[in-house]
Amino acid sequence: MTAAPAPVPAPPPASAPPLDLQRAHAEGTTLVFDTPGGLPRALADGCFRLAVPPGLDPTPGTTLCREFHRPAAGSPDRLRPYRGYRDREGLYFDREHFQTEHLLLDAPARARHFPPELYAMTEHMSALTLLVLRAVLTGLGVPEPLWTTVTGGAVEGRGTHWFAANHYRPERDRPGCAPHQDTGFVTVLHLREPGLEAATGNGTWAPVDPLPGHFVVNFGAAFELLTEDLPRPVRALTHRVRQCVPRPGEPDRVSFAAFANPPATGHLYRLRPDGTAYPARSSEEFLREFNARTWSDQYADFGIADAAPTTAGGAPWP
Repeated sequence: MTAAPAPVPAPPPASAPPLDLQRAHAEGTTLVFDTPGGLPRALADGCFRLAVPPGLDPTPGTTLCREFHRPAAGSPDRLRPYRGYRDREGLYFDREHFQTEHLLLDAPARARHFPPELYAMTEHMSALTLLVLRAVLTGLGVPEPLWTTVTGGAVEGRGTHWFAANHYRPERDRPGCAPHQDTGFVTVLHLREPGLEAATGNGTWAPVDPLPGHFVVNFGAAFELLTEDLPRPVRALTHRVRQCVPRPGEPDRVSFAAFANPPATGHLYRLRPDGTAYPARSSEEFLREFNARTWSDQYADFGIADAAPTTAGGAPWP
């Protein structure tokens, strides 16, 4: 008989004060920080808070997170489109070593599977990831003719634009979510309950508490790699979710996020201080390493397309 794997130990509690993050809001297609110097501070922190724009209702996302793991059979009409996702291959992920179970859908899958009000919300969030991506590239002085190539077209809505819905199962004696950096450029995260923590760099973890009316935006490893040779690089935030405990009479912890990522095939780029760029490493290799290191489960090849590597839009590498 094969021995059961040893339980993954729960992470220790956070041991630093909550992060005091910069705040910003969108004005049209512009990102505006509430205080001078907000963007450089956000790049150094690896994250900031973004006001939920008027007209973006996060309620469908919360409903999805609370319902996707439930069976659709016998559901009330209003909840049926939000349930039954455990049976949809390639969308549902049971992270066996952690409390989280989640959905992960790209843009075409969202159009096929989501009800209209949920799809509209996810696309609004996806548009915010692009607004932030363009604003940061502008703020760093990256020449606009390079944007398409160095982001693999993500800046124009190509690349891979994931949406994740997360539900945490407090009955599992496991950490909430693995410590990790996101793989892409920009993540726009909605959370209602505490539990998210950020690595401080000195061995401690600081809470990133929810702020009503705001998303948490964090930067990923592809953005850090792209900018690490610039005078003001982007920091990829290392974060985790601590173990969630049962709360009698209270709902389970949930969160959801939109991601702007480079394509799953091809190369990740690195900018030179002189305004040129070069392909730094294989996207496929990077994703496989991330999947294996972060989750240690059966999804090591998830998100890695079978298509041959290409450059963005067929453009030559600069």
